[in-house]
Amino acid sequence: MTDPVLAARARRRGPSFDGRRRTTAGVLLLFLALTLLLTYPLSLHPADTSLPLGPDGNLFMWTLAWDAHAFIHQPLSIFDANIYHPERNTLAYSENLIGSALVAAPILWLTGNPVLALNVTALLSCLLCGIGAYVLARRLGLSQSAAVLCGLVFAFSPPRFFRTGQLHLGAVQWIPFALASAHAYLDDGRRRDLRLTAAFVTLQALSSGHGIVFLGFALALLALYRIGTGERLDLVRRVRDLGITGTLLLLPAVLVFLPYRRVQQEMGLRRTLENWAIDPASFLAAPTHVQTWVVSWFSQQSRLIVDAQAFLFPGYVPLLLAAGFLFWPATRGHDTVLRARLVWVRARAMLPGLLELVVLSGLVTSIVVAATGSIRIRSGDWVLFSAREPLRPLVTAGLALAARLVILRWFPWSPAARWRLARDAWRVWAGRNRQSVGVFYGLLTFLTLLLSVGPPLGLWPLIYWLPGLNFIRVPSRFTILGMLGLAVLAGAGFDRLSARLSSRRRLAWAAGAGLMMVVEFAAMPLATVPADLRIPAADQWLSTRPGRFAIVEFPVPDPSNAGASARLNSTYMLHSMAHWQKTVHGHSGFQPPFHDMLYRQLQRFPDEDTIRLLAETGVRYIIVHAELYAPAHWTALRERMDRSIHLRLEHVAGEGRVYSLAEHHAGRARDFK
Repeated sequence: MTDPVLAARARRRGPSFDGRRRTTAGVLLLFLALTLLLTYPLSLHPADTSLPLGPDGNLFMWTLAWDAHAFIHQPLSIFDANIYHPERNTLAYSENLIGSALVAAPILWLTGNPVLALNVTALLSCLLCGIGAYVLARRLGLSQSAAVLCGLVFAFSPPRFFRTGQLHLGAVQWIPFALASAHAYLDDGRRRDLRLTAAFVTLQALSSGHGIVFLGFALALLALYRIGTGERLDLVRRVRDLGITGTLLLLPAVLVFLPYRRVQQEMGLRRTLENWAIDPASFLAAPTHVQTWVVSWFSQQSRLIVDAQAFLFPGYVPLLLAAGFLFWPATRGHDTVLRARLVWVRARAMLPGLLELVVLSGLVTSIVVAATGSIRIRSGDWVLFSAREPLRPLVTAGLALAARLVILRWFPWSPAARWRLARDAWRVWAGRNRQSVGVFYGLLTFLTLLLSVGPPLGLWPLIYWLPGLNFIRVPSRFTILGMLGLAVLAGAGFDRLSARLSSRRRLAWAAGAGLMMVVEFAAMPLATVPADLRIPAADQWLSTRPGRFAIVEFPVPDPSNAGASARLNSTYMLHSMAHWQKTVHGHSGFQPPFHDMLYRQLQRFPDEDTIRLLAETGVRYIIVHAELYAPAHWTALRERMDRSIHLRLEHVAGEGRVYSLAEHHAGRARDFK
């Protein structure tokens, strides 16, 4: 019989426009309230507190502020950011966040508060993730109650929710909207849905590089799934449906990709398999009250939350609902018995083919081992398969052949007939499941899990080299996309489990399931830190200086101390927001080799070789922050700077001192654009 979810999709009649508008407003208010509740106290104090993101938080604030500045002053060269002078395209060293900056820019222009801009953008992405998953679930034919549960899972389950502050990972809100439009186009063939998909693809590409990789993976899998289940490719019609409008909508996504490609070629930026695996305990970790309490019952796992590399546990309620869809029969009674018998008959029919496959595999393996000496297939440090001598696979093939001969009487040798039977069975199954909610999103969830886990099951070592995927540094982040698949399965599971309930009881069960999810996902009050961003007066004074120039700030931490270097260099990036002049400092996903050398040399400042290097690099002003030095070190350094004939004191503001290079050195400074 037909799956109740698909039957509901076929029977559903859309509500009136006023009804849809009221429903949409109600869902919007619900997810807004939950976002404010679950992000407390950040939601109450977005202007002066932030999540403890460390240097990455500084990077996100600077990126949003740079984008807002570039929108007005240099929109066509936005990737030529002011960090890592004298390099070009330095915005492409990390996520550009241009899509998020479209939201943050008005806040920055009106308030000048990058902390508020970052927090509002992060909270909005959380809200939109819930709304997007709701829209996707409704498009797939799930009930309104199931769609709300779907939105709850994607918006607030730990693997995505606790990435909210990390804009390059949390801003994946356009993925469900794009998938909803893609499903609409494939099901109904309307051109506007394909063009709407293109628009959401571009929004996701502008908002998050990780997000566009996840979306590209999901759309590619959807296309392969539909083609594999019998849908015509019809590429000419697809291109015609996309049209000039759709092509123009996709163009920004292509243009954003070009600077990253250029940086890869010029700087050799590549991801490797170093430290790609995640510890298995992370898949049980979540800093929620419920999971912390559960983990506390197991003494050996008492530090699971503290020591976890990531929070990847999706929650018990979503897993139970998804299991309900996967294992609870869509029909009951006699039909269930018939289905079980059919499964048994098919399993028996597969036995001869499996034995023949073992025979063939054993023979091939023994031949290869005899010719090459050995076979070893590895995943990280795990050995998945090893064969050092041809005898063992040959014996295995012989035993399988003997078993095949034993059952030959009941299962004659007829590979052609068996192939036709398998082909016909596949066609019947594909026709019934081409639009199945469970099959595709179950496959999506399963594959993202395989991409996320480490050896010996992880697929990442086999595919990380593919275009786009090598942008991902940590493959466990694919769990973010997996949460969308799990969310759809959970919503479909609720519909299946409650299919025979009255509408009133169904609504009560949905409210109960939603409440349990909220309780399970709750971790408030979230840990926050004060975020009083004050730019030193010395940096503000530079905004009054005419022309374009480059600066350096001291002290410069030893680059061998990665933590201190990231903290201070990212702080200097925030200082540069006062004037937006070029600075040699930077903290990003990639650091140019020149700056590794430069930061080491700057440890010797103010010796003559260091000053000469700064002049040749194009630096005009040097800012020294006395408060960041130990008193004895600062006294000695100030005396050396005062004696230097190459430095001229230009301005003193509080604990900050601004020097300029002497004229004969400044004349040697490299011109830059």
